[in-house]
Amino acid sequence: MLKTRNVYIDTEVFISNNFFDSTNLKRLFQFGKDETINLYLTEITENEIRNNIREEILTTQNELNLFKKNIASKGKVLKNFEKFKPYFDLPKLEIDLNLKELSNKLEEFIGEGKIKYIPYELADIKVVVDKYFKQMSPFNGGKKKHEFPDAIVLSAIENWCKKYDQKIYFISGDPDFKTYTSGNIIILPNLKILLDQINRQLDIDKKKLIDWILSVFEYNEHIIIEKINEKFVETIYDEIGYTIEATNIEVIETTLFDPSFVQENDSNDEYIFQIDFDINFTAQIIFDDHSLSFYDKEDDCYYNVGKAQRSIEMHITKTAEIAIEAHYELGEEPESAGVSVTCTYTSTPSEYDLLDEAENDYD
Repeated sequence: MLKTRNVYIDTEVFISNNFFDSTNLKRLFQFGKDETINLYLTEITENEIRNNIREEILTTQNELNLFKKNIASKGKVLKNFEKFKPYFDLPKLEIDLNLKELSNKLEEFIGEGKIKYIPYELADIKVVVDKYFKQMSPFNGGKKKHEFPDAIVLSAIENWCKKYDQKIYFISGDPDFKTYTSGNIIILPNLKILLDQINRQLDIDKKKLIDWILSVFEYNEHIIIEKINEKFVETIYDEIGYTIEATNIEVIETTLFDPSFVQENDSNDEYIFQIDFDINFTAQIIFDDHSLSFYDKEDDCYYNVGKAQRSIEMHITKTAEIAIEAHYELGEEPESAGVSVTCTYTSTPSEYDLLDEAENDYD
């Protein structure tokens, strides 16, 4: 159950959710638009978001320019293939124009989500400086001067809560906030936990339905695990292949954690859950072997690059999104319900994660 309908969104939430490309952020802003919850920012956080957008665009521009240079000089043979021609015609990344486009999206989110501002002038600078010298959160692990904006934001929120006798959720996965304690500020590490609590609160009059759909989830756990495993392997095959090749992927075991109920679609009896899961799997990894290669500075490339193959076993924790279609009938047992289960998304290890695992196993 919600302890408050006030929600503060930290910069980290926008970064970790790729700014405006996140379904969970869109779900949260819809709740703000409907005035189900009250969303808040400070001008400090808004400026941090804008700065991070600019930094990521600049980083992407450098990577894109390097890619275009390399493919133009070393990959000309690909022009003979129609499907590769778009790689040579990638549009130029205009920093100012693209920054303006994303800034406009931020303003739309703020307006449509009915976000309000907590004045940062409410911060008590004396308290902030005192925490800095005592190395208290968010200055954990040393006197990190770059944490002053976060400390000012927290102080402003604390004083806003005291002034208006309010509590507020502070959403951030930043580890510096983990140890922060307050009677007014409730730290939550991610959006899916908050969305779960909002949906359960909204459906407090539908408690029987919520209990029923959770029972349906539990009853179909073996099917859900199968769907997650299939999507996990499929996603690795789809996304891996630029620097390494992964083959013969086999899942050994998958364990689910408690699901978060993030969305209900009344129109088609669909219920959306997000869930963290532990997965243990094996795979064959094929990658470039530079042990006998040499670099030619004039040609700007490596010669005599071989191929290496390693068998790996990896145990990681990832996240999946599950859609369950089930029509609720009062008194119907979960095991009797007609259910359709779809895994719409799983996060997977990157190519670098798999390569590191291959090299570690070899060592």
